[in-house]
Parts: sequence; structure tokens; C-alpha cells
Amino acid sequence: MSLLRRLLGISDDDQSLGARGERHASKWLAARGYRVLDRNVSCGDDEVDILAVDPDGRTIVVVEVKTRQCAQPPPEASVNRTTQSRLARCAARLQRKTRYRDRPFRFDVVAIIWPVGCEPSVQHWPGAFESPF
Repeated sequence: MSLLRRLLGISDDDQSLGARGERHASKWLAARGYRVLDRNVSCGDDEVDILAVDPDGRTIVVVEVKTRQCAQPPPEASVNRTTQSRLARCAARLQRKTRYRDRPFRFDVVAIIWPVGCEPSVQHWPGAFESPF
């Protein structure tokens, strides 16, 4: 981190495209009736970008956010089997907790294309994949 950033209290994470994308996705989902419970939820070695409740009020939604500056390849294409397994492991751990037990879980992907100097474009893929477990 540069001295100027330190003096201004700006961390590299605050300015990263991924962090900006996750903040934007949280606001975007909330504006559509989702209740964002938490961001960057750690489950052992795994992490969920956004944990939310669907507008149905019951379904827990595990959201993976992928942000890119250009459309090719599409951001959602990087949610491969490894990423899906990581998210599913985290969801399985969360389902053991009392507050999430007996609640349906769903895996969504939010793909954001955010070119430099432009407004972001958001694509939401509800139920993007099923748990491999």
C-alpha cells in the first residue's frame, strides 16, 4: 500500500474491482427485495461473497459475485466446478447452524461488467447451479 493511500485511509481492497463489485451487488440485490445478511462469510477455508435471504423470506441465497472490466469471457463463466464445490461446502457448514437449519439454500451468481469510467452492468443468475453434495 502506498504512503498516500495509507495517509488517506484508503486500503487496496477498498479500491479493488472485486470489492467494488461485491458492494454494488449487495445494493443491487437489496433494491430487488433480497435481505443481505452478510458479506465475505468465512467457513473454514471457504468464503461466500454474499449471504442473503430471497424475497420469499425463507430461502437462504449463497451469492458468488464475479466482476470484470470487459464482457469476454463472461464473468459467470469463471464459476467452475471448483468454485461451486467451495460454495457448497460453505453452505453445508452454514446449514448445521441453528439459524439456517431446515431452510432451503440456493446458489446464485451475480455477474458484473464494469468498464473503467462507465456504469456497471449487472446480470443475476438465480439457481445458477445445484450443490454437488
